[in-house]
Amino acid sequence: MSTLVNDDVEKNANNENTHTSTLTVEIPIIPISTTSNEHADIIASPPVTVTVAEASKDTTDTAAIVVKSNNSENNNNNNNANLQQDQQQDQQRQQQNTNTTITTTMTISSKDKMDTDPAMANFKVLFVLTQLIGLTMIVLMGCWIGVHMGGLAGTSNPSIEFNWHPLLMTIGLIFLYGNAILVYRGFRSLRKRTLKLCHAAIHVVAFVLTVLALVAVFDSHNLAPKPIANMYSLHSWLGLAAVIMFCLQYVAGFAAFLAPGAKQSVRAALLPIHVYFGLFGFILAIAAALMGITEKAIFSVKDYSNLPSSGVMVNLCGVLYVTFGALVVYLVTNPNYKRKPLPEDTVLLTSAND
Repeated sequence: MSTLVNDDVEKNANNENTHTSTLTVEIPIIPISTTSNEHADIIASPPVTVTVAEASKDTTDTAAIVVKSNNSENNNNNNNANLQQDQQQDQQRQQQNTNTTITTTMTISSKDKMDTDPAMANFKVLFVLTQLIGLTMIVLMGCWIGVHMGGLAGTSNPSIEFNWHPLLMTIGLIFLYGNAILVYRGFRSLRKRTLKLCHAAIHVVAFVLTVLALVAVFDSHNLAPKPIANMYSLHSWLGLAAVIMFCLQYVAGFAAFLAPGAKQSVRAALLPIHVYFGLFGFILAIAAALMGITEKAIFSVKDYSNLPSSGVMVNLCGVLYVTFGALVVYLVTNPNYKRKPLPEDTVLLTSAND
């Protein structure tokens, strides 16, 4: 048989952000009986379009097929042979074609469309901006404490020990809390199980810092030469409510989504509640922090009404609190930035051990 090449195949794929691979397969030929003056021709198949569905990209692959035959066909037929010889030749040809195969080479090119998605490009910019604002918020709070509030101290100096409270609350109950919420969208390429563990681990660190911050504020009140009353201001009420909600959210989330044994129907019912109260607790923590730094500025900053440098710094901290919180809520609630499930997530959600 003669070698057949499909020269009409055109590769319809963009070279930008493409991945090329080659696959070689062997296809058996079904023998075709012919008469004495006819030949069994093999027709190359047309271009094959393959659609591949993956978790993070949609690719359309065009396969260029090159067909090669392992045997050669004898073109010298004897036109003057009698019918009996023709039949014998046909039988021999059929026996030879029984083991004939076609070697097909398929070149597959794919393009990752997620890299060029405008929505995801905007998400990356806003996500980086959110992190920069959060880090600036922590640095500015540290500068306010170090430059204008006397720095940090232990129980030997209760009034200075208080400064641990705004610093640790800023890191734990605002910055880390917000990043725990963003982890599912900021690291969307990771498996769902890994994201759950990261979500829970960040919350644990935030909880430890929150407890230390509460110890610092209660010590500063109780160990002062003239003890100060606890839990009398609106800041303390809302702050404690935010901490309690944070703890309840963690316990409920761990029992429903991380610990084994919970039914999928129960998880599906609790998920929107968990998301809502998670965001509500985060906003409540920011509101309590705004009240707290304002209260501290009124008590500690001299001539606050004249807006000295200390007052400017504490006001800027409040502005950064609001900006950071607004970006976190926007990134989490925007449906265009929602994480698409990976194929292995389906196994995770249906697993009894998850």
